[in-house]
Amino acid sequence: MNEGIKCTTKLSRVSVVICIIAVLFAGASGYSANSMKSISQIIYEHPYKITNAARGMRSRLLDMKRFISIFLTTGFTSEDDVHELLKERYEMQNEAIDVIFERYLGPEEDKYALREAMEELIAIQAEAVPFAGQHTADETLQFLEEHVYFCYDEVSDCLDVIIDFADRRVYSLTAQASNTAMVSTGTAILLTVLIIFLTVYSSRIEQKNIAELTARKYELQDALLLAQKANSAKKDFLSRMSHEIRTPMNVIIGMTTIAGSHLEDHKRIEDCLTKIAFSSRHLLSLINDILDMSKIEEGKLTVCQEPFRLEQLTASVLSAVHSQTRGQGKNFECTMNSVTEEVFIGDYMRVNQILLNLLSNAIKFTPQEGEIRLEIRQLTKAGGKTHLRFAISDTGIGMSEEFLERLFTPFEQADNKVSQKYGGTGLGMAITYNLVHLLGGSIHVKSKLKEGSTFTVELPFDLPDEAVVHKRWEMDSIKVLVVDDDESTCTHASLILNRMGIAAQWVQSGLEAVKIVWEAYDIGTNYDVCLVDWKMPEMDGVEVTRRIRERVGPDTLIIIISAYDWSEIEEEARFAGANAFISKPLFESTLYQVLLSVFGSNPSSKNEVRVQINAFREKRFLLVEDNELNREIAVELLKATGAEIECTGNGKEAVERVLSSAANYFDLVLMDVQMPIMDGYTATREIRASSHHNAKTIPIIAMTADAFNNDVDAAIAAGMNRHLAKPIDVDILYQTILELL
Repeated sequence: MNEGIKCTTKLSRVSVVICIIAVLFAGASGYSANSMKSISQIIYEHPYKITNAARGMRSRLLDMKRFISIFLTTGFTSEDDVHELLKERYEMQNEAIDVIFERYLGPEEDKYALREAMEELIAIQAEAVPFAGQHTADETLQFLEEHVYFCYDEVSDCLDVIIDFADRRVYSLTAQASNTAMVSTGTAILLTVLIIFLTVYSSRIEQKNIAELTARKYELQDALLLAQKANSAKKDFLSRMSHEIRTPMNVIIGMTTIAGSHLEDHKRIEDCLTKIAFSSRHLLSLINDILDMSKIEEGKLTVCQEPFRLEQLTASVLSAVHSQTRGQGKNFECTMNSVTEEVFIGDYMRVNQILLNLLSNAIKFTPQEGEIRLEIRQLTKAGGKTHLRFAISDTGIGMSEEFLERLFTPFEQADNKVSQKYGGTGLGMAITYNLVHLLGGSIHVKSKLKEGSTFTVELPFDLPDEAVVHKRWEMDSIKVLVVDDDESTCTHASLILNRMGIAAQWVQSGLEAVKIVWEAYDIGTNYDVCLVDWKMPEMDGVEVTRRIRERVGPDTLIIIISAYDWSEIEEEARFAGANAFISKPLFESTLYQVLLSVFGSNPSSKNEVRVQINAFREKRFLLVEDNELNREIAVELLKATGAEIECTGNGKEAVERVLSSAANYFDLVLMDVQMPIMDGYTATREIRASSHHNAKTIPIIAMTADAFNNDVDAAIAAGMNRHLAKPIDVDILYQTILELL
């Protein structure tokens, strides 16, 4: 009896150690992600902003050096005008110096040398302006060469010193982040090896204990029974842990490596850190479940009903699956069919776990060059509810009819050979089965040996109370061709486009696409947009793009569709003539935004309007924009029209500025929507509700990155006259102002 208790205690300790290691792994992953995020933020806040400010300052310095001689020697510009132009440049240079003083981490003397050199330049140019008015052009040019240009060189040298230090700082931080990534990866590998070692060690202890207890079975029956129960519980625990921890572990290690190799790409790092954070949370949730598996056995798991975006779910699943299939030489594709909603209410984490379990199994049992496919289809929709069908199919080893009958039984596997070759625990399908039924759904499987398998999961979801507002295409009608060898992708893309009010056709081969695009061009009915899949048989998307460009030139916009990371072909595709890229599966909001962006930047877009210089002279506009760069861009665009521009940084300031102004002081307000303190909608409503003389009549234009139809409706409902989506099309901006004024 005592021997049995000792065996159980030893095995329990091993299990506790494994749990501790798993928690340490999750903590190490989180620490690594936070470290790289901190380094990335340091790069962005210090050397990155310093180099931007210094290089911008150097660029303006070169411009100033070029035009100062022109202005002072030609005689076409008055002294007051020259002083005003120089004053604007000095203000911009001093703002850049202020940034450098605030953020530069190098020697203090570098900053003061720069400021002193700039002050000397300002002083000597102040002497040069009146000198030019009293002397000939040759004398003025000689004065500039002897006294002024030297000061320009002094400022430039100071900037070179600062830029060189900031660049060295970036290289140092990059090396530090790379070391962090290496340490994280090494830690993950070490902890994984420890888990495997402890599992093997505990298994040997188990075998030894069972052998000893069997030899003494007549006087140790109770101890043997107790040990067997403990061993069974231990096997259950270790097996579930091994199976469930693998997928988030792959994501964390993979995303850490990717982030470490893209430190200069701030958006890529943010994307990696988001996925690492999500997988870390998922890993912690798995550990919590592993520590108390009785929740499933006793039916104590709860369901969380919260809104989530289908795009978020697919992005999470696809990032994990792609990281596995890409390294194993297997092909994976995700398609959507008849999906009309983008937001659902349900248990996001449980659905994510179900899909990852099924896809991980499909990947494991599919050989190299094999195919794994996820198809998402929306079924019935009524009474604020709908069903989604997830079909996971593969071309793997398949299963026998005999094994299908016990597939969802815990610890079941086809045979020992499968277990030895592919690993696994026999728990994944049992967990998936329980989760599906917990969510009120159903799961079915079809499979034959050596012919692959298809799992079909149907789950119910509630829909948000708000009515779905589809993204109607408000620009000129366009003609779109969808090219994809997968029929479901073509039909889904056509469904989205038709719902947006866009005429769409589709074909399933690159050769056919080139043929009909050429024919349409020859008879004058050219396609405006071609959505072309990257990977197709016979002719891939890059070659299709190249062939279309040969005949129709730049008149047709070409967008490459890809279920993979298109970075490896981006340069080649753009050289062939591609305008943009979009990921599968296609979503209405994403497709709408891509179309909006390519048409907004299309130099041959229709209804082109050119506003002459000084068209809005003697007009005064109020620009309300919290983002400094966006404000700078808008001011430059509007200044070209001759208008006087005043700026504020939030809605509250805008309301105060308008209400305190004299009657007819402002001719128009350009209002951002998403701002601190007070948003643009609230500011507009307060202006319209006030007793100011122009409160009801002053034109207010929304300029915002919120570009969907419901955003346009919200702007009009708030009292705005028009809605312009960012990035701003300058022709549309000028035309809109013309119409309102």
